[in-house]
Amino acid sequence: PNSITQITRNPQHNYQPGATLDEFARGTPGVFFQNQFNFTQDLRIAIRGFGARSPFGVRGIQMRVDGIPQTLPDRQTQLDSIDPSLIERMDIIRGPSAALYGNASGGLIDITTREAPPEKFVIMPRQVFGQYGYLKSELFMGGRQGNFAYSLYGSHTQQDGWRDHSAMQNTFSQAKLNFQTSHNSDLMLVFREFYSPLSRDPGALTRAEVQANPRQASMRNVQYNAGEEIRQEEMGIRFRQRPSVGKEFSVTGHWLQRDFQSRQAFFDGGQVQFDRQVGGLMMQFVNDHILFNRPNRFLIGADYGIQNDDRQRFNNNSGVRGALNLSQIERVQSIGPFVRNEWNVADKLDLVMGGRWDWLNYQVKDQFKTDGNQSGSRTVSQASGSVGLVYHLTARQQIYTHVASVFEAPTTTELLNNPAGRGGFNPHLNAQTSLSNELGFRGNSAGFQYDTAVFFIRTWDEITPFELSSSPGRAFFRNAGQSRRMGVETRLATPEWKGLRGEVSYTYSNFEFEKYVVNDMNLKGNVFPGIPTHRWEGLVRYAHPFGFFGQVHVQRVGEFFVNDTNTATNPAYNLGQFLLGWEARRNGLEGSIFVGINNLFDAQYNANTRVNAALGRYYEPGPPLNVFGGVRIRIVAF
Repeated sequence: PNSITQITRNPQHNYQPGATLDEFARGTPGVFFQNQFNFTQDLRIAIRGFGARSPFGVRGIQMRVDGIPQTLPDRQTQLDSIDPSLIERMDIIRGPSAALYGNASGGLIDITTREAPPEKFVIMPRQVFGQYGYLKSELFMGGRQGNFAYSLYGSHTQQDGWRDHSAMQNTFSQAKLNFQTSHNSDLMLVFREFYSPLSRDPGALTRAEVQANPRQASMRNVQYNAGEEIRQEEMGIRFRQRPSVGKEFSVTGHWLQRDFQSRQAFFDGGQVQFDRQVGGLMMQFVNDHILFNRPNRFLIGADYGIQNDDRQRFNNNSGVRGALNLSQIERVQSIGPFVRNEWNVADKLDLVMGGRWDWLNYQVKDQFKTDGNQSGSRTVSQASGSVGLVYHLTARQQIYTHVASVFEAPTTTELLNNPAGRGGFNPHLNAQTSLSNELGFRGNSAGFQYDTAVFFIRTWDEITPFELSSSPGRAFFRNAGQSRRMGVETRLATPEWKGLRGEVSYTYSNFEFEKYVVNDMNLKGNVFPGIPTHRWEGLVRYAHPFGFFGQVHVQRVGEFFVNDTNTATNPAYNLGQFLLGWEARRNGLEGSIFVGINNLFDAQYNANTRVNAALGRYYEPGPPLNVFGGVRIRIVAF
């Protein structure tokens, strides 16, 4: 009984630049993407407002790749090690799902990477070129033989960037191995490596600076050489067994190591370095059976995660590392048992109930005690629950309703960014709690797919970011009193007719604070920043039998506020993409060539906004009309 968007790779996905995840998820109502061009800060994702506060990476949303958590135990997610060209399928749950996935599950993005092809061996190189020095080289190989299947992938991406001081380079690789260990069991192994030796941060600008020269970087970001370097390795293993019909047991283990160095646009502690180790284990049992003569599915499981960061901060002497001013070991452990039951109580009615209890423990061991010993610990624990009904009007039409709670504990970074300027935890930052109510209708008739959802979410102790003028670009966090969110999401997709198909979506977001006092200012009734009230998207695709294809995607993003006081706004803008190409197949060989235009209407717009930024530096301009293109080959050896 959730709002779910399911996206499966189609040929047009092969003809995108392959830079950020939003290329795959376009047209999804209720999901707002920003920051596609600043690779230091990472893509920002908001689902029904969850995640909108994030200054970098993803907050408030769970992400999994091939069933392996990409979200850390402290519930922050970095997207730099997910290559959009490798995605085979994406399932997006829009709205709270903490009863199953735990803390910070305001939404879920579940990604499946490309499986091994059915042939014995396939090799697929792809090359993409674009303006502003964009260049991406990809190679996919895979095949099947007996009970073994494998896929190997590697890519190298680089760009100079449209804005000054925005160059980047990275290399990504993945190996995915599948073994059919018996007729009722299988094993999956996944290995990934990501290396980014260069990623510069141009920073945000004031409105006057945007109007004067949108290509410029922030003077402070240039002065302090803002940017980062990353190396990350991760491994996952999943074993599934079906001991009998209707029963399945699975266990998943994962490990991650991340070496991170960054330079931020201020002196005091402006260079950050940490060595991160993460491990986790998930177990789950599913039992499909009969309960009171009706079909029933019972699910029970538990998650465990541990995260250990060895973190140092140094002064940033105009890009040169200065004196050490913070050194500490940070550890987070999380445990979450959960249970869920799905019962077909009548021929057309399903009842779904679930619950979960989450326990998180944060520890910090101060190793830099010249300013006193800031060691300490915090524990957060809370239960989450959900109940929902699904009524099947027909085999292809459903009405559903859902009530769910979700809590969102502060991440380690949010707790440690202490406005008092000391190490240890911010003692004034607490978890936020939300209660969501949802009513939806979805169906598929005569090839038309349609989906509409209406929701109301009330949140207590909303976590919001802010900056200090002494450390612009560094986010601190505080709790607002209470907020409410009302919204409507709708989408319609047409069937294919003579090679032509289209889809359209609309999102209405009415979010505001109900209780919020900061610096003696009462912000009750102010609009939630970072989320447009209105957003439209439309897509038309055409494929000719001779191999020619084309696509037009348009998006209208309405005006929205960029601060809690509602004194600054981000103007509305219209974006478009035009895609044209040709593909041919012959005797196991497939080839294609394509060209595209981004920002089709040459709009002047901001690709990212930094909520509650200091000194009015809210805006990161996006590039004007620009062209990209590429070639793709698929060779099959039967």
